[in-house]
This record gives sequence, C-alpha cells and structure tokens, in this order.
Amino acid sequence: MKATLSVAALLVTLAARGGRSDELPPVRRATLDNGLRLVVSEYHELPLVEFYVMVGAGAAQDPPGKAGLAALTATTLRRGAGSLSAEALARAVDSLGGRLDATAGIEATVVSAEFLAKDFSTGLDLLRQVLLDPTFARDEVRRAREEQAAEIVAALDDPGAVAEKCFAAFLYGAHPYGRPIEGFRSTVPGLSRGDVRDFYERWYRPNDTILVLVGDVETADAIIRLREAFGAWRPRPDAVATRAGAPEPVSARRLLLVDKPDASQAQIRFGNISIARSHPDYLAATVANTILGGGFTSQLIEELRVKRSLTYSAWSGFAARLQGGDFRVGTFTKSPTTVETLALALEVEGNFRTQPTAPAALDKARTFLRGQFPLRLESPDALAARLAEGEFYGLPEDDLATYRSRVAQVTAADVERVARDHMPDPDRVAIVVVGKASEIRDPLTARFGNFDTIAPDACEKLSVAR
Repeated sequence: MKATLSVAALLVTLAARGGRSDELPPVRRATLDNGLRLVVSEYHELPLVEFYVMVGAGAAQDPPGKAGLAALTATTLRRGAGSLSAEALARAVDSLGGRLDATAGIEATVVSAEFLAKDFSTGLDLLRQVLLDPTFARDEVRRAREEQAAEIVAALDDPGAVAEKCFAAFLYGAHPYGRPIEGFRSTVPGLSRGDVRDFYERWYRPNDTILVLVGDVETADAIIRLREAFGAWRPRPDAVATRAGAPEPVSARRLLLVDKPDASQAQIRFGNISIARSHPDYLAATVANTILGGGFTSQLIEELRVKRSLTYSAWSGFAARLQGGDFRVGTFTKSPTTVETLALALEVEGNFRTQPTAPAALDKARTFLRGQFPLRLESPDALAARLAEGEFYGLPEDDLATYRSRVAQVTAADVERVARDHMPDPDRVAIVVVGKASEIRDPLTARFGNFDTIAPDACEKLSVAR
C-alpha cells in the first residue's frame, strides 16, 4: 500500500508543478526481428516507467456470431499469467505500487502498465508474462464473461449509452465500426475459453504490435531490455489484421426512435461517415469542431443552452479511425422540447457548414487547442498513449512536436473548407433519438416524417454481422 501511495504522490507532485514544459523529449524507434515496433522516450521528471502496448486487433476482428470476444480476451489477459493466478498477479502488481490494465477498442487492444523506475525489471517481467503467457483460467473466463454480460444489461438503463450504441449500429450497419466493443446479449454468454484462447493465438503477435515505453530510463539500455523480454515472442504472418473497407455514408436523412418508456429526457445523436485519423485535414477539422461543438463556448452550447436553455450539454466530434469514421452531434433535452432541440441542432450544424468563420471564434479555438496540448502530455501515460496513437495511425514522426505550430497556421478558409467537406449536410444524416415514445413519437413524425421505433435491446439487430 505504501508503494501505491508513493506513485500517487509523485503524480500529485507533477500536477502541482504545473506539468511539463512545451518541449517534447527525444523519441527513439526500433523494430525487433519478430516485427515488434518499439518507441522509447526518456522522461526524467518523475521516477516512473509507463508501458503502453497496442495490439492491432479489437472488436472489429471479432468473428461472426462472437461479438464481445476481443473485450473478453483483454479482460482475462490480466487475470493470471505464467505461474501466477489472478490473485497472485494482482498482488504482485499492487506490491510494487503499480498498475496493469488491458482494454479492447474497435481496432486495437491496449495493454498498459506503470511502475516505479526502480522496479523496471520486475514490472517488465510481469508485463511479459501477461502478453506472452496468459493462462485464461476457465473460472476466470467464466467470471469475466458473466461480468461482461451483466454490464451489457445494465447499460440498457443508461439512455446515453443506449443512444451511442444504437447510433453506431444505425449508421454503420454491418460494418465492424458499428459493433459494440462489449458485444451483445445474444453473443457474450456463448463465448468460451477456447474462443478466448483462439483469439489470443490469432491476433496477439509481435508483428502487429506497438510497444511504447516512456519513463525514467536510458534509451539504449531500455531497448536492450525490451529486446531481451520480447525478442522470443513468435510472429505470425497472418496476425496482421485485415481491415474492413471504408464505411458507406448514408445518402438521405433517416431517423430511428428507441423507446424508453421510463425516460423523462430524450437523448439525441445525429451524424454521418467522415474522415480517417490519418487524413491530412484532421487537424483543421479539429479546429473547426472546437468552434462548432468541441468546447464550453461552442456554437452548439451558445444556441442550445445559453440562448434557449434547451439542454445542459451539447457537443460534436470526429470519431476518426483507420478506414474512416464518423462525425456526430449529441445532446439531450426534456421530452417536450425534443423536436425543437433536434431541429435547432441540425440547423446550427448546417449553418456552420455554409457560413463564414468569425475571426474571434477561430482565434479562441486555436488558443484553446494550443493551450490544452501541453496538459494532454504532462504525464508519462498521456505521452505514451499519444505516441502509440501516432504509430498506429501512421502519423508523421513530428506530429506531436509540430502540433501547436500547425494549429496556429489553420485559417478561416481551412475551417470553412473542412466543415463543408467533412461535416455532413443535415439533410443527409442518421438520427437516433432515445426517449419515451408515447410522448415524442407524434411530434417527431409531424416534423420529420415516418420512422421506425424499436426497443433498446433491438439495436443489436441493426448490426447484421453480429
């Protein structure tokens, strides 16, 4: 427990100092003979080491009929490894005051660990065992499966979670990006230990994995030790994930109502397919989105909250991935103002695409993003995550180092162009409303025409390849 408190105290100390300077430390990249890509950055402000491992497979690689398998594999990965049971592994990590997590995403699974620098060797060995020799004990798989299934059921009571899941399924359909990471009620109970083992053997290979180390280390020595730990990890040529093609955008406005009879508010989501993370317009699109719905002074907040008190929160954002992604707008409101709120949000987004960018709004967005950027890199784990993101999406090696200067160079013409090109025409969007159908169906029909109404647990049927 003392060790745990010491790590926490170190992080508090860093925050008290006000974080790091703007200058980024040097980054060294290397590739082992087995294909494992290493990224090492020295960070001497705190005596910590942060490991951030991205395995190039996630929910998008779930086999047909086994949605949720990547998530179950990630969860059970850290519940026993080598000669250590789940309890023994947890005790070993805790005794070092460390942290070890594994989480599946849509396109990748992240295994991360943090230890005091003096415990580098011991922590590295624990990470090695988790990645190379997980036990997937039958009881642990069963427990994790039951927990995952229970979380899926519990999420049906959260209108916001239902809106996110149903919007993704409604927009993407059979494309893997529409599949929930946690899987479906109909698939998770049938996942077996054999399924977990097969997924691990198929995808957890060095030739489609990135390992980032940020910490109080010497780079050359760290690479030697990483090579010793992971050099024997056997590659598999077919472990490099076959990515789905780019998703198809919707060509006309369509609306789906998800009935939640006990809801007093309506959750609203709308959007369409948009750019990939590696798209050259991504940075300018980020600036544009900050003006529209990416901050507390955004246009959506101004129009929906400040001027009309229709909601407490309204936002927009790009969910950009390898093969594209989506742009979406989200908000919530009381049932009687559902139509007004949705119509106004569509209007605000549509006007943003066609109207000139105010110089003051552009300056505010650029200042905000440039000011926030150092804060997003002020801890070893934050820097490690950003370095891994850059490697995974194939971004330029100087992406972080040049970020603030590139933001400063975004012009009003850039914002207007990317808004027009990468934010959807409000007449061509998928719309999902989650709320009490008996109160909001008729007003929605009167304004937007006919649409389907389904129950929350029917959203999984929207994803054909489930």
